Amino acid sequence: MKKFTLLIGGEDLDTGRYEYFPYVDKLIISPKETFRIISDLKSGKDNINYKDSIYAKYCIGKDDTNRLAINAAYKASREFKFFPLTRRKKICYDINRLLRLYKKSLFELLVIEGHPPKLAEWEIRGMIIGGSKENIDFYSSYFLREIGRTKKETLLHLMRPDGVVCVCPPANAPASNSYLSAFSFLAGNTLIIKPPLNNPLSTIYLWKNIILEALNKNKAPKGTVNIVLGNSQLIMKEWLASQYVNDILFFGDSKIGLEIGAKAFRAGKKPILELSGSDIMIIWKDADLNKAVESAMACFLGSAQICMVPKIILAHNDIYDTLINKIINETKKIKFGLPSDPEVILTPVTRIQDFFRFMSDAIRKGAAVAYGGARVNYKGQKDEEGMYVQPTILSITDNKELPKMLCLKEEIFFPLLPIVKIFGKDDEIFNRISELVDVHQYGLRISVWVKSRSYIQKFIERLSNSGLLRINLPHIGFSTFLSTHGGTRRSGGPLGEMNYIWQKTSHLQGISRS
Repeated sequence: MKKFTLLIGGEDLDTGRYEYFPYVDKLIISPKETFRIISDLKSGKDNINYKDSIYAKYCIGKDDTNRLAINAAYKASREFKFFPLTRRKKICYDINRLLRLYKKSLFELLVIEGHPPKLAEWEIRGMIIGGSKENIDFYSSYFLREIGRTKKETLLHLMRPDGVVCVCPPANAPASNSYLSAFSFLAGNTLIIKPPLNNPLSTIYLWKNIILEALNKNKAPKGTVNIVLGNSQLIMKEWLASQYVNDILFFGDSKIGLEIGAKAFRAGKKPILELSGSDIMIIWKDADLNKAVESAMACFLGSAQICMVPKIILAHNDIYDTLINKIINETKKIKFGLPSDPEVILTPVTRIQDFFRFMSDAIRKGAAVAYGGARVNYKGQKDEEGMYVQPTILSITDNKELPKMLCLKEEIFFPLLPIVKIFGKDDEIFNRISELVDVHQYGLRISVWVKSRSYIQKFIERLSNSGLLRINLPHIGFSTFLSTHGGTRRSGGPLGEMNYIWQKTSHLQGISRS
């Protein structure tokens, strides 16, 4: 059985306290048997036949583990913040190089954790693009800038590190999301990473086998990165109370995240929030429908339990019927199976009851189920105890109940796609779409499919409620120089925007020099 340990002050920490991680395929096929084996292992029973069910055990922290990590990160920060920018850049270059070198091992771990291969490939591709040399060079150009001169002075802008940054990634994609915080090294910060308690393996691997290697290669001080694992509430409480912690980067549910953000402000710390998403895709009457539909189908990646996939479609009435039929035809092709199957994109759904609540609410308010709507098992068979739901299409005609529908005002985190017909003349449709986007409570990404140059310009001018606006490009694509993350409103809190972590974990200092 493989073993994953923690990391404190540059040293492996085996606490002797373990949790056990099953093969997710086995858990789906035989959940009761798998949980029984885990229970037997934790109780110390001998002669347990676990090899086909359990992949690894991993350490959880003791009472003092998190405090030791805080002290180690603070001690390292006193030295690391004086590393020249050239060395910090080299660390980031090496992280990206090592990520490319070890991406196969990371991919295999993601699949073991239950990420379908297509999802795992997409996550790693985003990590590689986000940390590319072009991006690191672009980010670095902001750290020291001469902004002007007078007869007596030279005026400079200098970005300073905040210090110790504590990172709490989400349970659904912890490795790829936690990777975002590696850019805080560029600013000269040190890190504490807390993977999710029930899903930590790929995150521990990423930080110990890839990122730590880059830090060691460049002689960063021990404690520049630390890994802790345990009760999230207790760890967060210690972060908030510590005089040595400067920033808290939290990924997760908007309600919990905004509460943590408020607590961080009261504690005098900087909250950096990456929260829920329920992205909008807009399809205009002249759109390339084949490309638009291909982009829309990303909505079912990971059973829509990914924040930045498209989750609502607003469509021009002229192409609505053709569009929804194309999407239904593509949805029918989606294959059911275990997450390890390279042709499968669906995963077990954690919020099945919410799926039915949202669907029933929409039907009561005028929506119709155009496809799907049943609870199923991994074979796609209807099953009241199944871990999956069918990819489901809702057909909705714009009406007065629209703003009240849960599927349009709350986060969708299951394979339910509302496709809304917006009717009227072109300018009326454009104004209605703009209004619906303006009042939407989430704002990670918006994508627009439109050919008209005049309407392209109008969409650019009017659509401000998102971290990213993508026009005639895949909704879940990645672009050099633009961050992969960040959003407005309940997606990022009151300070939400496209999120450059190197910028969020540093502060601007003005310098005047004679």
